[in-house]
Amino acid sequence: MALHDLNRAQDTAVATLKVADIVPVNWHRFPAPIPAANVARAYVPVYTWNGGVYGDDQILAKTNVLVDDRGIGDYEPRNQDDKAKLPGASPPNAIAGEPDFTIVTDITAPRGYIGPRDPYSKAVPAAPVVSSLAPNTAVAGSPSPLSVVVTGTGFTPFTILIVGNIQTPYVQYFSPTKLVLLMDPARSSAGVITVFAVDHSVQSAPVNFTYT
Repeated sequence: MALHDLNRAQDTAVATLKVADIVPVNWHRFPAPIPAANVARAYVPVYTWNGGVYGDDQILAKTNVLVDDRGIGDYEPRNQDDKAKLPGASPPNAIAGEPDFTIVTDITAPRGYIGPRDPYSKAVPAAPVVSSLAPNTAVAGSPSPLSVVVTGTGFTPFTILIVGNIQTPYVQYFSPTKLVLLMDPARSSAGVITVFAVDHSVQSAPVNFTYT
């Protein structure tokens, strides 16, 4: 019968080694820990969102982008002020490493928000003008609603109409020169009522609508 060498390569060879003499080895055991000084640390970024910033058109307003803990985002620049700080070597500065240009804030541009019923805060714009109503008459007590085309200038989606000294909800904006007003002759009596437009607290001159 042929004899087999029972010695393992990593052990000291024993000529008379028997199976019962073999000491089991834990082959799943990890090697000795590697000293931390021998391992280069890997940078693991922590990502978040910068949330976006609202403000004017140059400095404060920024988009909402994914950034890491060093402030590096998906892309740069994210606003005009960031763009102006990019280094380069083109006119007007033509100096390597210096910003290429300077952005000047347009102080004449409106800032912030204005609500539908808020008055203008600076120069008052021209008042809206109601030049005509078509039709401008109706039969009082008529059962059918009546659509009246209001022609003029200076209309906006926030323009309201005052009909007979009462603000009406039945008005639709079509263009800066056209509104459509829905009137209800069934609830009216013979006489003349006024119609005028109001836009951000600026009022037009009235025009007459006649119920016969």
